[in-house]
Amino acid sequence: MILDVLLIILISVLLFILLLLFFPFTYSIKLANNKNCFYCGAKVRWLFGLFQLGYSNKQLFYIKVFGRSIKIKSKKTAQKQKIEENEKKGRTRVKKRKMTKKGVKYIVHCLKKVLKKYKPKKFVISGELGFEDPGITGFVHGLSSFFSIPMDMEKFRFRYDEEIYNGTIYTDGTFALYYLVFIFLKLILYKPARLVLR
Repeated sequence: MILDVLLIILISVLLFILLLLFFPFTYSIKLANNKNCFYCGAKVRWLFGLFQLGYSNKQLFYIKVFGRSIKIKSKKTAQKQKIEENEKKGRTRVKKRKMTKKGVKYIVHCLKKVLKKYKPKKFVISGELGFEDPGITGFVHGLSSFFSIPMDMEKFRFRYDEEIYNGTIYTDGTFALYYLVFIFLKLILYKPARLVLR
């Protein structure tokens, strides 16, 4: 009886791990700016939205499980608590990362592979953009045509006659966790990269 229960638990854990690794996550990112306020937000959803991790400059980090929100400690609070604990234990010194050319180069190489695999299919940009110098506006306008990601800019206008930064940028996509785990293991197993990340 106990073996049967343990077997069921083991199979359930393995199924959950496989689901976590291969069932795709969906993400969305939104940036908006107008004369009144600036907004930035991002969401990661899994299992048709049953699990969500989000961030916004208004709510900071939050998690939703089956529609119920779970509070997350802010990064500043966690860092403050860690510093206080280290001071109590008399460990105020922090280990320095060993930055090497090989390590940094390998990390950049891995990040490029991740971005190439998980780059969003489309960007939607709307609004108006103009700089004080029309030459800079023209440079940015020309630069926008070099991106390999297709951009929907039908509702976006470059303004050469005034300085303006009003608009919205939205993008979304999907990714599976197995490839991120694979890249992470490569970084950990390669000593120069591990010394940079520790």
